[in-house]
Amino acid sequence: MGNTSLVVLLPVKRLQSCLFADGRVVGIGVDLTDMSTISAAKGVGKRAMGYRLKDNEGFSKGIKRTVLEQVDKALDNLKPNVRSKDEGIHDARVSVKKIRAALRLIRDSLGENTFDAEDTAYRDISRKLSKVRDSAAMLEVIDKLIDHFSDQLSPDAFASIRKPLRQSKAKRQQDRNQAMAKAAKSLRKARKRVADWPKPGHRQSLESGLKRVFQSGRDNFASAYDHPAIETFHEWRKEVKHLLYQSRILRPLWRNMMEAFTSELKSLGKYLSEDHDLAILREKISDQLDDSEDRADIEALVALIDQRRNELQLMAKVLGTRIYAEKPRAFADRSETYWQAWRTEVKDNPILLG
Repeated sequence: MGNTSLVVLLPVKRLQSCLFADGRVVGIGVDLTDMSTISAAKGVGKRAMGYRLKDNEGFSKGIKRTVLEQVDKALDNLKPNVRSKDEGIHDARVSVKKIRAALRLIRDSLGENTFDAEDTAYRDISRKLSKVRDSAAMLEVIDKLIDHFSDQLSPDAFASIRKPLRQSKAKRQQDRNQAMAKAAKSLRKARKRVADWPKPGHRQSLESGLKRVFQSGRDNFASAYDHPAIETFHEWRKEVKHLLYQSRILRPLWRNMMEAFTSELKSLGKYLSEDHDLAILREKISDQLDDSEDRADIEALVALIDQRRNELQLMAKVLGTRIYAEKPRAFADRSETYWQAWRTEVKDNPILLG
């Protein structure tokens, strides 16, 4: 290698583009003599721990930590003095979804009785919160649709449809306060139970929990297009979200690879979430069609909803075909291989991992 060899001792958590070879650190596609590259590498280890395992913790400890962090995050978003109650409720529900994804990852370790009890508890918490956010959510869906078709619509389009939703949103303030308080109480009880969970193992979680979610998502993907309906697409959407959040937990297994995978899952989840929201909106406004004086507005909105849903379902099908191209067993086996490589890296490369 001549004068291109360079020993790099940097206080960073990870230099993903380097390998040890013959006692040297060799750049793969990276000029290690370039100080801008080295400076950029320093930032890699500064990322917030967030919803993922850490290099220096066991699987069981990491899973319980991520769950507790999401419970605490949800509780923060449900405080009475939260800046925006609608945003707080939305963010709290996201945390609950992350917890339910983690539960599915360690399902076999928990046992069916514990899993069912915990999953039901968090599901009920989410339902308490979703009921008081319907009007705000529908307003956001309409606004997003108008923005998408901004070249065809004015910003105040469908004002007659949006007005009662705004009024309903304002009237539900007390309901929101009560739902937030009840959900927070249930979350505090749930938090205490985490310490009593059985110790989950990584192998069982990857071979069973992760594989099961991937399999279910793959099956529901096929079902959604074989039997298109709100329910079939909704079931697929839920499994996509579970896989997305589980992949985020497992991000350190191979950071670049997993971040790319979760990015695609996030896009797929957005397509399916928007499609679901539009489907629910379509149902709500279609029920008002016969009795409404704004028939023309409703028919125009329904037409745009159908057009946008067709676009979203086409994009979701293309992306879903790629994400679910692999057989579930092969997906689980590959994830286990990533795990073993990660743990070897943690053990043998202290300079790179800090």
